[in-house]
Amino acid sequence: MSALPELPNRLFSNGRSVLAQFGYRQLEAGEVREDWALMWDHLRGDFATAACPQVPAYDRLTEDQQAAARTYMSRRLIADRNLETCEDLHVRLFSGGINTDLVERYSVAREAYEESVEAFGDAREDLAALLMA
Repeated sequence: MSALPELPNRLFSNGRSVLAQFGYRQLEAGEVREDWALMWDHLRGDFATAACPQVPAYDRLTEDQQAAARTYMSRRLIADRNLETCEDLHVRLFSGGINTDLVERYSVAREAYEESVEAFGDAREDLAALLMA
């Protein structure tokens, strides 16, 4: 695995350690993650409620719930990759000096990240509704 870049803003580095508690890990180029049951173990606690304190393991979910869980986890992976793009561009802005092209690329990457986080939240709501059904 390649070393993580030194980030000028410690919030990025600290954010990675928080995200790691929920299954985040940096992927190598071309690596695909489809370990749904393992990822679900990191995320299912987010769905616990007083009415449903024990959220089922991935293999105990219905087919519809599994499909919604995969969508939820896929969107989280997209958000993770978009965050990494933002971090990389942030490092380049600070290490190479500000230039218009990099600022624009960072702006586009940041917007893609924000949209992917919103899509992740929408998928969470859809999955929560299926889990409560």
